[in-house]
Amino acid sequence: MAKKANHVVPSKEKGGWAVRKSGSTRASRSFDRKSDAVKYGRKLSKKEKTELYIHKKDGRIQDRNSYGKDPFPPKG
Repeated sequence: MAKKANHVVPSKEKGGWAVRKSGSTRASRSFDRKSDAVKYGRKLSKKEKTELYIHKKDGRIQDRNSYGKDPFPPKG
């Protein structure tokens, strides 16, 4: 089974930002500002206990956060 995650990605339709689930072609929700998309993505990932990948405008991963059970937690 594929690892579940949410992604904040640039939206091609409106030039804004979208929050998408891994493997999905449709966005869960679209936003004009990246900060709004990140806020919604965080809330969704915390609720679903999944990872959140935040992408740059060029599509590369800028940041990543784990809100679920982390298989490799940081050491003390």
